[in-house]
Amino acid sequence: MPLDIRPTVDFAFKMLFGVPEHSDLLISILNAVLQPTTPIAEVEILNPFNPKKTPTDKLSVVDVKARDEVGNRYIIEMQTSIPVGLKQRLIYYTAGLYFDQLSEGQGYGDLCPAISICFLTQTLFLQTAGGHSRFMLFDSDNDLLLTDHMQLHFVELPKYNLEEAALGRAADFERWVFFLDRAADYEADSLVHLLPEPAFHKATGVLEMIARSPNLRTLYDDEAKAELDRFSALKGAREEGEAIGRADGLQQGTWIGKIAVLEQLLGLPETDTTDLARRSLAELQQTVQDLQQRLSER
Repeated sequence: MPLDIRPTVDFAFKMLFGVPEHSDLLISILNAVLQPTTPIAEVEILNPFNPKKTPTDKLSVVDVKARDEVGNRYIIEMQTSIPVGLKQRLIYYTAGLYFDQLSEGQGYGDLCPAISICFLTQTLFLQTAGGHSRFMLFDSDNDLLLTDHMQLHFVELPKYNLEEAALGRAADFERWVFFLDRAADYEADSLVHLLPEPAFHKATGVLEMIARSPNLRTLYDDEAKAELDRFSALKGAREEGEAIGRADGLQQGTWIGKIAVLEQLLGLPETDTTDLARRSLAELQQTVQDLQQRLSER
């Protein structure tokens, strides 16, 4: 019987990479994605909550946060939907990871790289065929890299279609992509046969433990259902909002319609459409982005 535990579900992903007992799995996937000149040897898994500097700051939480033996910081995220503002959110998280390093008495030369990796179960960059996109501070006109201290990596799982027969000669990165995307379809013994290396053997054991433990399976199923509900709500909000906008016949109507649907989904009082009609297109778009973010975080 297949494991039927998807590593892309938030609960399973954090069990695999977000607990100290499985830090070797985190090291393996970090080295596979980043391929650093000197491989990462140790990681400390950190509190995933990003601290608030002031009472009015936004509280945020990531899937996995870690620091390696030389001080480099990492955020690792799994996204099963693409909410509005995803790119900006990853930039915000990465900037915070860089900013939070210094304490009184330290100099800017003490700063270490801050690196975010976001795995996606949907396609984000339609204009490219490659599944791994890397972003740094870079002057494209002069082909000049300012620094690699701020890195954002996006791994789009749907862009990979590795066959079983190719796994034997595949790089670790492709093997992890296969595991994240396909592990749920295999029995544990079959998966270990396909991916016999120690890291994948252990990762398969984690999925098998979730599948066999009634308590863990319940937590997994609850999270899987919640993710499906969030995805369906976001998809429905987009479609219904677009339908309302088309019926209204105005460019602003699309955004006003989205706001109305999102407010209904969130159980908020509906904003008067007359008031919304007075707002600029940019203000309406920002409101939609804020509401969709609130919905994705529920």
